[in-house]
Amino acid sequence: MFPKIVYPFFHPDQAYVEGQIVALTPGMADRGIRDAWWNHEDLKADFGHPPPIDRHWNWNEMSIDYDGVELPSLKVALVANSNIEGAAMISTMPVPSRLDPSEQGLFLELFFTAPWYRKKLRRDGNPYMVGIGTELLTFAAWLSRKKGYQGRLLLDSSPDEVVWYADPKRGLQKLAKNPILYEGVQYTPMELSAPAAQLLLDDWE
Repeated sequence: MFPKIVYPFFHPDQAYVEGQIVALTPGMADRGIRDAWWNHEDLKADFGHPPPIDRHWNWNEMSIDYDGVELPSLKVALVANSNIEGAAMISTMPVPSRLDPSEQGLFLELFFTAPWYRKKLRRDGNPYMVGIGTELLTFAAWLSRKKGYQGRLLLDSSPDEVVWYADPKRGLQKLAKNPILYEGVQYTPMELSAPAAQLLLDDWE
């Protein structure tokens, strides 16, 4: 399964660079996320209020709570230029599909790019590397298909990312389910269907 080679687009050079999706170890999470993500020279000195929702998270303490059940999971990272450029947590136990109730999918959580890729957090406000999120999302769909769930994914989107997930390039759909309120933030339940997953994977494999 690992490493999975990917090619995000490095905007300053207008060129694709090679990266790898790998298992995120506790040591990588401490050094590459907790210590490195929020001390980058390209970040603004003040992130405003409220701060980014993942500003003070400890990735080694995070788990997936689905309807009161803690799901076993796999944490992954996209590494390029010797940095962790993005990371995510994917359940290894399936949950019921909402779009196709007779089927199941994997649950995606802690899905974030490094802060210096978020334009609103950068000093210059410019894009830096493009495709980190899509590569991680596609890997999760690939894992879902590998486990027999036809690429289906479920997640609860933060408010700023609903439009990104719903973009035809990714194709997630909002679900007829009440939003999730956590730490004052309202999350929107969404799902990647099997046909939408196939479109992602057609261009990836």
